[in-house]
Amino acid sequence: MGVIILAHFFTQPAYDWTQNTVSELASQGHKYKGIMQAGFVGFGILLSTGLILKFIEAKKINYPDILIILYGLAILITGFYCEKPIDETVPYSATEARIHSLFAFSAGISLSLGILWYLIASGSSSERIFHIVFLVLVMGFSMAFGLAENEIIGIGKGIVQRSLYLVSFIWLFFAQWAGFGNI
Repeated sequence: MGVIILAHFFTQPAYDWTQNTVSELASQGHKYKGIMQAGFVGFGILLSTGLILKFIEAKKINYPDILIILYGLAILITGFYCEKPIDETVPYSATEARIHSLFAFSAGISLSLGILWYLIASGSSSERIFHIVFLVLVMGFSMAFGLAENEIIGIGKGIVQRSLYLVSFIWLFFAQWAGFGNI
């Protein structure tokens, strides 16, 4: 999360955090794209490794966490493939941009399915409510992002995406390290 904040101090002149995505902090042709790329890669490694170590320590696999590991790996891969440039005059690889988008989309699907699996496997009503709330928030912000990206709603996709990331980070924290993920 700190790298995302740091990357905002090294934006391109045309970058507007309310309109542009976090991925565009690492867009092709951007001089400081490596900062955000390191953030994606580092977060993916940290999350995936942490969950694998959790399996080893518990000497059992928490199956919903497999989807969260896939989420982490998809985020990691987005760090190797960059979004198209903000400046449309800069040449770029459309294939690389598509691969980035594919893995960003896959990350969102993996996270949503992971939350759903946690919901289904929850034992107590308070855990079910917790997972329902976050599933609705994640799916709602994901839909709002698509609507904002296609300019169907008048809110910046940068704001919506950051809200989605915040909700996701909160769920990850509480589900993984604060006891709401003990299935």
